[in-house]
Amino acid sequence: MMSAFLCDRLANGAAALAQYGGGIAPVTAPDSDPFDSGMWELHRLEYLGDPPDWRADPRMRVLTPRNAEDASHVPIMVDATGLTDPVTRIVITIDYSPLPLALIFHPGRALPLLGFGVKYEIAGPIRATALADGVPARMGGAFIDAMGGGCSAPAVAHTRPDWQQGFGEMRGRLFPDSGRLRVNIRHPMDTGLADGIPAHHLTDLQLLDAQGAPIARIELRHPVEENPTLTFALPPDLALGPVRIEARDSNGYRFSGEVRA
Repeated sequence: MMSAFLCDRLANGAAALAQYGGGIAPVTAPDSDPFDSGMWELHRLEYLGDPPDWRADPRMRVLTPRNAEDASHVPIMVDATGLTDPVTRIVITIDYSPLPLALIFHPGRALPLLGFGVKYEIAGPIRATALADGVPARMGGAFIDAMGGGCSAPAVAHTRPDWQQGFGEMRGRLFPDSGRLRVNIRHPMDTGLADGIPAHHLTDLQLLDAQGAPIARIELRHPVEENPTLTFALPPDLALGPVRIEARDSNGYRFSGEVRA
């Protein structure tokens, strides 16, 4: 599904996929890390609750550029639609980032597929782990070669004296034919690692249907890119819209909007 989804999204269609890497080779041995990373054991304990039964699974797809041309904007597509087990949340971690937990995606009634962008501080793996009660954890990932510095650099917004005028502006578009929903929010997403600039980032974003019932939710953290664009995949009934978007940030600001097909 992910390839078809991207072919619809990218201007060059299928040819553009050749520029991207991602995914892992099949791993048959349980508890075997294909990236042989020194951080994975710690992150499993701290961010995943140390699941006793986990496995690297090639059906858990993480599509990324092989090289981060811009460390402050590294596009990622996570696709868990190939898994046969239920998925209640997907945890995104970056092995060698000073802020390893990027986001937690609760797909709910949406498909377990999400597009987003992150800041990258140093080369290393990014991982997506699908979790659900009573189901073994399934991890997918990709190695990104990056010069780094994305997390510790100040947001570009701070170079403009009028950046607050567009703060919180939300834009979205719903494509009922493909079920794709794209949402963009103007926000500096400050990590707190740049000198003199305190942390200030989005913490929560949720999608609601016309009756106000939850569709999906994301817990957002510091590593998510400035002015984030998020891409969801909705089933046909929800893709007809309208979809309400509600978000909040670490300073208590709230944002909302509605998208119609």
